[in-house]
Amino acid sequence: MDGASAGAWRGTVRAVASGPAPGAAWELLGDFFSLDRWVSTVRTCRRVEGGDEEGRVRYCEGPVNMAAAAGVGAGAGEAAVAGWSKERLLEMDHAGRRYSYEVVASNKGFGRYRAALRVEDDPAGCAVAWSFEADPVEGWTQEGFVRFLEELARGVARRLEEEINVPKGDGA
Repeated sequence: MDGASAGAWRGTVRAVASGPAPGAAWELLGDFFSLDRWVSTVRTCRRVEGGDEEGRVRYCEGPVNMAAAAGVGAGAGEAAVAGWSKERLLEMDHAGRRYSYEVVASNKGFGRYRAALRVEDDPAGCAVAWSFEADPVEGWTQEGFVRFLEELARGVARRLEEEINVPKGDGA
């Protein structure tokens, strides 16, 4: 991820999903507009711009808004509002089970934020890895932001296990 500034936050989080094969996991995660199906804190995710894969923009909304909770941009007495972001798909690599995106607008305290999501092979099944590079995010510490992403990745792995590791009937 290029264009980094001196104080940029960078990191990668990874969580293992026991059971699901990487290809099966990618069938769910590889749809750029399916975030609300596999991230519990996202209530809605829909396309708002774009035709072909790269350049598409999704709108995502959910209750997590640390910037509002910290009072960033809010007046005295204002209630915290739902967090939203518009995110542009930069690259989609179905064969490599990977995509990258950037936040183009948000009320969640983001300045520059780029991330890549990929599904990796793992002896237990597969792993979800999220790499990011961002300017410091309002309302967060870097450590707190990484912990949030770690929990997010673990939640995605659990969701993959729930959706893909559905017991099949025994034919009886």
